[in-house]
Amino acid sequence: MFARPEPPFAAPQSSVGRDLAFAALVGALAYALSCGVILPGDVAKGFGLQFQVLSSDPPALLGQFPQRVLGPLLAWLCGEGGDGFVAFCRLYAVLLLATVCFFCRRRGATAIDAGLVTLAVALTAPVQLYKDHWVGYPDALGYALFFWSLLAARRGAPLFWGLFLLNLFNHELAAFLLPWLWVVRRQAGAPWRSDAIGAALAVGLYGAWYLYVKAAAPGQVYHANYFANHPLFPGGSVVVWLMALVHLVTTFGPVLAVLAWHQHRREHGRERLHLWLVAGGVFVIFCIAFDWARHSNLVVLPLVLASLRFLAAGHRVAYAGLVALGCGLMLWIPPWAPNAWPTDALANTTVLVETGMIVVENGDYFPGTLDSALHRWLPRVWPMLLPILGIGAAIWAAGWAMARRDGARAG
Repeated sequence: MFARPEPPFAAPQSSVGRDLAFAALVGALAYALSCGVILPGDVAKGFGLQFQVLSSDPPALLGQFPQRVLGPLLAWLCGEGGDGFVAFCRLYAVLLLATVCFFCRRRGATAIDAGLVTLAVALTAPVQLYKDHWVGYPDALGYALFFWSLLAARRGAPLFWGLFLLNLFNHELAAFLLPWLWVVRRQAGAPWRSDAIGAALAVGLYGAWYLYVKAAAPGQVYHANYFANHPLFPGGSVVVWLMALVHLVTTFGPVLAVLAWHQHRREHGRERLHLWLVAGGVFVIFCIAFDWARHSNLVVLPLVLASLRFLAAGHRVAYAGLVALGCGLMLWIPPWAPNAWPTDALANTTVLVETGMIVVENGDYFPGTLDSALHRWLPRVWPMLLPILGIGAAIWAAGWAMARRDGARAG
């Protein structure tokens, strides 16, 4: 079904070295411009504190999830562990932006178009959310590794699955995108037997590391047993799925119309699967994890692919307008702060406890039931939730309308 390669993007017009240098410059500039909207924080927050603790001495397996060692380990190896970790994490954002720019250039985008896509990522959740809300999280490193996997799709299995293994060491959520990565390789025409071996080796090596950490880490909390004992599905998952939609609408904004445009242009064929495979992986993640404002940012992967097609179709002015409009809306109603509206109003601790979506037992917290989600939480938040979902539907409809207009012109 997926053996035949997809139609290629335009061939790159410059050398790898020149594209890397250009990407590094654009990535740094885009990050600097994003800081004109939100300045990066210098104090770790939330789980960022755990990553910072781990970065002080990764071999000691410190903190609540020492299996997620890659980001802290890199900081430690560079002499920036502990107190220097938060500042070091800013380099992961720059790396992500430079990677996006390099990816665009190697897919044939002009310098202007590559810069536009990079700026769009810089002004949305994959970068901005980690400056004030999730300070000290190395999530951007994982996003960058996924883009490098896309770049390596036509390379050998050792490189491709080695990148996947690195991503597992950054965060085990990478395992949920394994079906997407498998299809990426099938669409690239790679031999499935070597991929089966490569994927199995990557999963096996990470599994051995995970079991070692589980047995040896003194303070590990977030392992398989924890998630088995605190299941989100189904009641908690309903809340998280809806909050993820709110997050996407408020932190990506009008640029999501590009995804809709891409989905409604038939000439993109099986490439449209990228959105649904990534979204499906995130959907499953939210059966066990509640971090809707983090893991839903993986939509950046299909968004960049869709952006390249959108720009190649001659929509540079429209794309720049969508990015500018989104930036203006986010300046007007900032969605980044820890207590930002509307996510805090929909899912703050008081609301969740009063509606039974958080149940406290012996000092521990457990997700509520499906009945609590549908009959207590949803009626309470519906007056605020419905307009935001309506805005999301309008953004999608705008993308559909642009695709329909393009189809009419082509016809």
